[in-house]
Amino acid sequence: MTHDDYKLLNSRRRTVLYYAISLCCVIALMVFASSLRPLPVEETITVDSTQATPQPVATVVHDGALPIADPDIETAGDRVAAAVIYLKRRQSEPALNALQQAQVAANRAVTKKPEGSKTRDELISTNQEIERVKELIRKGRMGNAAKELKHVDQTLDSVTY
Repeated sequence: MTHDDYKLLNSRRRTVLYYAISLCCVIALMVFASSLRPLPVEETITVDSTQATPQPVATVVHDGALPIADPDIETAGDRVAAAVIYLKRRQSEPALNALQQAQVAANRAVTKKPEGSKTRDELISTNQEIERVKELIRKGRMGNAAKELKHVDQTLDSVTY
């Protein structure tokens, strides 16, 4: 090896040594900085003995009862929501099955409602919308079907209460 080769080799070693020393200094500085964190502060709170007893809270009595939800309408809404999830996953057969179950539940609810009632009419129109959505799914228009089903689900929620 020539003298120039030794100079080049020593300059590379020197550069590596400088980087190694710099890295060690940075690590040491980080360890030192992390040890300077303040310790958690403990606070002591003194309470006046006259305020130690809690104030009584008056209970609120509400005479109105919540409306009773029809379990068949609830089931129909749950199955429609399941169909929306299936459609988002691009699963048409489970969505169609869920919609069929929703229609069966809605039909049971229709038979319980008196003729000419607003709820009965809304349930019948909901069943017609579900049938249209099923046709959209069979045609492969999942996005439109999901949008329509969200509307059907909102309608079922409004019918329940």
